[in-house]
Amino acid sequence: MAHIDLVCQDCQHSFAVLTRGAMKPQQKRCPECGSDHIRQTFASYLRNGPLSDPNCGAPGCTTYG
Repeated sequence: MAHIDLVCQDCQHSFAVLTRGAMKPQQKRCPECGSDHIRQTFASYLRNGPLSDPNCGAPGCTTYG
């Protein structure tokens, strides 16, 4: 299971999402303000791979860039 660290670009709220595989659209929204302008933090990117990778969080995923 992938632990994705995110930050909202509108209100600067930091939050985390646990997911298996690709994130669902509702997980890509800020829980504070509802904005969909979020970005994955650098530490999360190194740990899990990019959000656009459909295999992100899959066992054995080695995509780092």
